[in-house]
Amino acid sequence: MALAENTRPTIVPASDPASLSRLSAAMEAELALRGAATRPVVFACIGTDRSTGDALGPLVGQKLVRLGLPAEAVIGTLEDPLHALNIAERLRDLAPPGRGPLVVAVDAALGPVSSVGSVALRPGGLRPGQGVGKELPEIGEVSITGTVNVGSCGLDAQILQSTRLFLVQQMADLIGVSCWWALRSLRRAGAPRAAARAA
Repeated sequence: MALAENTRPTIVPASDPASLSRLSAAMEAELALRGAATRPVVFACIGTDRSTGDALGPLVGQKLVRLGLPAEAVIGTLEDPLHALNIAERLRDLAPPGRGPLVVAVDAALGPVSSVGSVALRPGGLRPGQGVGKELPEIGEVSITGTVNVGSCGLDAQILQSTRLFLVQQMADLIGVSCWWALRSLRRAGAPRAAARAA
């Protein structure tokens, strides 16, 4: 039976304790749909530690490494950020979507007041840097964005600088644990099936 792709985003508030299970389940479904049980998965955690709001991606990358993901499965941490100046070079070796590892892109976003503090999981990639007027290539087969502050036409870089660290850390913890849990659950469920096929 073929799985139908969900084209609607899953959006959860970072402050809700139920968001961890909702986001994990949605992420597991997206990963399963793209063969992550047997396909390598790479998390491209975009941003810089030089701006509080834009540090969401590197904080997620750091969380994933601390939870035990191998270094080659995470591009972008606090120690070695993935940002506008190095993104093309660091992602160059990844094959086009569908032929190489499954890339999950993680980035901070700006949006309306009502969405600040929410995390959105979407099928398809994202274009990093749009919020601050940069033209970068689309990244990922699945994307996760955290709305860290309000968008403000032309002052977005300053707004990212004045974003509360507590909110960014709260969102990074939610995203990191959800991604780790989803991948772990999917691979554990796939292990008995693989063993049964081999027998």
